[in-house]
Amino acid sequence: RWVDTAEEAMDAAFMAWRVAEDPRIYLPCAISTDGAFLTHSQQIVQMPSQAQVDEFLPPYDRGDFVLHPDNPITIAPQVNEDWLIEIRRQTDAAMRRARDVIIEAQDDMNRIFNREEEDPFIEEYMTEDADVVLVGMGTLSLPLKVTVRRLREQGKKVGFVRVKWFRPFPAPELQVALSKFKAIGIIDRDYSLGAPQNGGVLYTEIRSALYDVTPRPPMIGFICGLGGREVTVDSSTEMFDKTFEVAETGHAEEPLLWIGVRS
Repeated sequence: RWVDTAEEAMDAAFMAWRVAEDPRIYLPCAISTDGAFLTHSQQIVQMPSQAQVDEFLPPYDRGDFVLHPDNPITIAPQVNEDWLIEIRRQTDAAMRRARDVIIEAQDDMNRIFNREEEDPFIEEYMTEDADVVLVGMGTLSLPLKVTVRRLREQGKKVGFVRVKWFRPFPAPELQVALSKFKAIGIIDRDYSLGAPQNGGVLYTEIRSALYDVTPRPPMIGFICGLGGREVTVDSSTEMFDKTFEVAETGHAEEPLLWIGVRS
């Protein structure tokens, strides 16, 4: 779960416990909080009360997962190789169920914590009439939202889409959200060596998710912000400009561009 504010980081911690410990899931959950950009900044947070947290988080139910000689079971990653594929199949089924559990948990969080998260998987920012959008995760949303507002003031129809949950990957939501734009720019603060089109992980995941979508908008990938390098309004504007070029030509001359790299 990728977060972009201190309040969302707190909510994600509660959400992680709720989803990971659900008897339908029992899978680990990681919260991605951008170092320095978020961990070393101050923000106002609307704290829930202890009563609200207790209502949202049910008591932990271990079920039958207790060691007892009359009911032999295997706990944690200890399993013989002849049962590994069955365990992996169960893990796959749990991950598929996680979507519904996340939706249920977000609905409860909205009601109990007075939050207003319409979609637990993605956020769309000023995309209603946008021609091009940039897609990213985490605190990239902070400079990008500022850039969107400034470009809108100049009459440019731009928007931003933020991916919140990377697993399970929100393919259904992105297929609906992204198919209506003239071009998409996908931002990664990572680099996957040797990946298709030499892109980052979000870029390759979105290309795969949109493969069967009609119409499928042209895409371009960007690598930026590695090592904590700041993603500025100027660099965000550059990425929007490059995405507009893709919208005009219908394809990306270079499928991947590195942004903010010293020469």
